[in-house]
Amino acid sequence: MSVPAEEVAGLVGHAFPGGTVTIARWENVLLCDVMGVDPAPDGIAHPAFLFHLPLAGAGLSIAELLELGRAESEEAVRAGEYRWQVHGPLRVDVPYRVDGQVVAVERKRGRRAGVMDALTFRLDVDEAATGARIATTHTTCLFLRSQ
Repeated sequence: MSVPAEEVAGLVGHAFPGGTVTIARWENVLLCDVMGVDPAPDGIAHPAFLFHLPLAGAGLSIAELLELGRAESEEAVRAGEYRWQVHGPLRVDVPYRVDGQVVAVERKRGRRAGVMDALTFRLDVDEAATGARIATTHTTCLFLRSQ
């Protein structure tokens, strides 16, 4: 039985625990090595950290995200879209505070995928010490539903 639309629509406004996260210098070196680039000067972290740092800082694991979206199976979830507003560079060894919430849920029907729920959440990344906004991310995950 598919998850009722009303059940997932009620997720709008659901706040994540939030928390603090830091990119260690060694993590940046390893990521840059995998990406085939040299680390940027002045302690600037690779921008690919915007995929994972906000989620980790918000206190939300992938398993918890699947549970929140009422995934019918691990195979029934797809990446939707990522939108980033970057106000400043991420840096290594700088603590960041991340807060966020679910901002939209939309039930859709695709020609091939069928019924799905598009769950969008917003995560704000701020320097913990100064409160300066570094980035805002909007991520949409698609939860495929059985008919």
